Amino acid sequence: MSIAELDHARQLLSGLIGKGIVGVDSYEYQLRLIFGDKSEFSTQSAWRLIFRNNLLIGSGDPKNLVSGEFLKHLSGLKVVSILISDLWDTQLLFENGYFLEVFSDSLRYETWEAHLQVGWVIFSEGSITVFPPAGAPF
Repeated sequence: MSIAELDHARQLLSGLIGKGIVGVDSYEYQLRLIFGDKSEFSTQSAWRLIFRNNLLIGSGDPKNLVSGEFLKHLSGLKVVSILISDLWDTQLLFENGYFLEVFSDSLRYETWEAHLQVGWVIFSEGSITVFPPAGAPF
C-alpha cells in the first residue's frame, strides 16, 4: 500500500469523527455501527472492543455477549479519532476511553467498509475503493 493510499483511507474514514453511534448490529461474522447521520462502518474481519486497556469483548465471543454487552457499551458514544496502521489494522477511538480495533486478517476480503457522505468506501488489500452515491456526477 502506498502512503498516498493509506492517507486517503484515513482521510475518508475521518468523516466519522464527531459522529455518535445510534445502533449496533452484530451477526455471526459481521459487526455494523450505525451513526446518527446514517453513516455506517462495518467489518467482517476480526475485531475487539477495549475500554481503558481492558478487553471487553471480541468477534470470537459468544453471540449473546456480543449482541447484549456490546450494544450497551457503544450506544451514544462519539468517534474522537481514527487510526489506520501500515499493516492496515484500523482503530476507532470513542469517548470515555473506548476503542474498537479491527484487524486486517485477509488479503482476499475487505478489512472494513463504510457508508459515508462521499459514498460507499471499501478498504481491502491495503487499498481504498470509493463508489459515489447514486445519482452523483462522476
